[in-house]
Amino acid sequence: MNEMTNDVRVHYTGDGGSNVADRVRSLLETLGPGRVPLERLAALDHFHVRGADATAELAKLAGVQAGWTVLDAGSGLGGPSRHLAERYGCHVEGVDLTPAFVEVAELLSERAKVADRLSYTVGDVTALPFEAARFDLVWCEHVAMNIADRPKLYREFRRVLKPGGLLAFYDVVSIDGPAAPLYPLPWSETPATSFLLTREATLDAIGASGFVTQAERDASQEALGWFQRIIQAAPQGPNLSVVMGPRMAVMAPNLARSVREGSLGLLMGLALAI
Repeated sequence: MNEMTNDVRVHYTGDGGSNVADRVRSLLETLGPGRVPLERLAALDHFHVRGADATAELAKLAGVQAGWTVLDAGSGLGGPSRHLAERYGCHVEGVDLTPAFVEVAELLSERAKVADRLSYTVGDVTALPFEAARFDLVWCEHVAMNIADRPKLYREFRRVLKPGGLLAFYDVVSIDGPAAPLYPLPWSETPATSFLLTREATLDAIGASGFVTQAERDASQEALGWFQRIIQAAPQGPNLSVVMGPRMAVMAPNLARSVREGSLGLLMGLALAI
């Protein structure tokens, strides 16, 4: 593991990861025995702007079909993979850099009673542990911002996709202008582990890696409305502070302000493997 990779892992667990899974186990005990519905976990396990709503929208954009084999690249705490497994009957294989997040994803999948359609692996999304042409869909929500070599990332996605397979993406992009993003942000304490591209550069990198963009749109305005609601409202039920701690009280407003001031935007899209 190189120094940059380790820095990214440490960012997401704060304390090195030793207490993250224990905090989630304690949380699950408070929810009582038996199956936990996915909606009760949504504020915790969808680690991206607009949460479960964005996941549902991206799935509709991709036209997800029952029985598809899906790679959740940068699967985090597993919210999107559980949505795809329960709502669509997909088999989803998640890969994430952070061992503590993989452990939490497995814990939550067991409690949601969808673990039989899911598997999670600790790994690097730029060097995936899968054979070529394995997946119908590669799913990527708020992951690319931590990847320095973006062409390598998209080439690896293309390698593991079947011809005619799909890449569904939803990422933060930079916007050239006088304002600069405010750090810390949810994916990085400083610019040292934040590798943002503009919308144009993102689409160019995807296109140069063996894809044709089928759809793309700026999702920034919806993000601003969502930020307004969550920042004004008192936290209800399990949320990302369980994993990220009090840092989220600074990171989330910084992201909201950066989008509002026009230094960051949200890009959602779909690309076809050719």
